[in-house]
Amino acid sequence: MSRFVRALLLLTAGVLLLGACAGQPAAVPTPLPAAAVVPTLAPTENVVPTALPSPTPPPTVAASASPVPTVVPTTVPTSLPTADPITGAPALARGAVSERPFVVMIDNHPNAFPQSGLAEAAVVFEALAEFGLTRFMAVYAPGITPESEQVGPVRSARLYFVQWAMGFGGLYVHAGGSPQGLELAQSTDQLVNVDALFRASSVYFRRNAERAAPHNLYTSTAALTAAAAALDTGDYARSDVGFVFKEDAPASARPPSQQISYFFLYREDDAGWTYEQATNSYLRLRRGKAVSDASGGEPLRFKNVVVLEVKEAPLPGDPKGRIEQVVIGEGRARVFLDGVEREVTWSKPSDVAPLVLLDQNGVEVALNAGPVWIVALPALENLSVQ
Repeated sequence: MSRFVRALLLLTAGVLLLGACAGQPAAVPTPLPAAAVVPTLAPTENVVPTALPSPTPPPTVAASASPVPTVVPTTVPTSLPTADPITGAPALARGAVSERPFVVMIDNHPNAFPQSGLAEAAVVFEALAEFGLTRFMAVYAPGITPESEQVGPVRSARLYFVQWAMGFGGLYVHAGGSPQGLELAQSTDQLVNVDALFRASSVYFRRNAERAAPHNLYTSTAALTAAAAALDTGDYARSDVGFVFKEDAPASARPPSQQISYFFLYREDDAGWTYEQATNSYLRLRRGKAVSDASGGEPLRFKNVVVLEVKEAPLPGDPKGRIEQVVIGEGRARVFLDGVEREVTWSKPSDVAPLVLLDQNGVEVALNAGPVWIVALPALENLSVQ
């Protein structure tokens, strides 16, 4: 039996135990399809331990050194594109985000497949959680991204996801989390914390009766809009949120194909993307098979794929095997767009600073207008491109 299978069995057993402990909450004000009510936990279950580790990443794990990337075109057109010119998918353009984004933690356990709402997201982060399993963090922008009637399954926070989320300054939507992640999410004024395990927030979530807990907790963009209004989040004044975009490469300059494959800890559990020349976009793969969103049933398609090298290490003494990842600083990265791989540097100098991608001259890289998928690998050697 492989390490991956043993780890997955252990995790599944723990998940079933957690799911057995759920109760029932109040109904969500904006109904979601085929759903039952989310459990409301007793206040004592929401208490964060008084002695929490510092949210600062362990000094023993250093960010990787900056690469010497190849030159990346950074010319930005006078009139910035605001949507994918081919598919019409919206783009999170810098300066266009006028309301707080919704930043939602989404389950990627096998029992959570297929997920709902990823196809409507402007940005998705993909990173390790525990035991080789990954988790997603999806970003929605009111007034820019389309409405999503069902988003989830919603899962728990981790410190590094909270740090990425702070770069958007939005509603951070999750169901519990690690002690370090919860401490930062609850203490920072750079996020609006929406935790499904808090009684006051539980009304914005529902359980899907067709799935087993804890892989059945959902929300919607309408419910999160109601949450933003009820929480009186105040004015949103982040002009640094979003990306710089360029025009797509002309069809004659695009290669006929490109295949991207990567794994996090176990080679047999790979994910990736296949380039489609006609739409100049990338189709999501899991173990070599196409992935679709549960809501619309269409293949999951993103305009840009970004692969970061992010150093990770186990949290010392953590009873649940959680890890830490260093996402503050800079490191090596790859950008895939127009069917071409580009070597760049990622940079995020502080918790609140947005993640940016820089060329060898320190100039920000312009992406193609449309959704962006960001992968955080423990090593770029886990990435292969054909």
